[in-house]
Amino acid sequence: MTGRDRSKFFPSLKIITGFLCLFGVFAFPARADFINGEQLRLYCLSQSPSDDAICIVYITGAVDAFTTMDLIAVKTQGQKKQLCLPDGIQPDQLRETTLEWLERPEADLDFAATLLVLGAMQNAYGCDK
Repeated sequence: MTGRDRSKFFPSLKIITGFLCLFGVFAFPARADFINGEQLRLYCLSQSPSDDAICIVYITGAVDAFTTMDLIAVKTQGQKKQLCLPDGIQPDQLRETTLEWLERPEADLDFAATLLVLGAMQNAYGCDK
């Protein structure tokens, strides 16, 4: 997926990310830890628009990182592509896919949220499907 293609799917992602970064700089002290699955789940289930924005930005940022790493591995190491997201997938769909994964009884929500997002994406959009 090219940068131009990504902008079709996430046109307001830069705006939301910029807002959250600006808000975060002034509202929270610097921390070196990351959120776990339970914290991500709470953000995603919250009725607060700002929490929903954190949820969407977190998940789409993680997916963007995974697909970028995937592309680099394909281009530089000749590896097989791992994630095959469908054309036209929207942030809300990524959110729902992640929430379904987090709601499974066997989900360990103490794990890093990034790893849980990766598991959800591999389960739903793995190229071997």
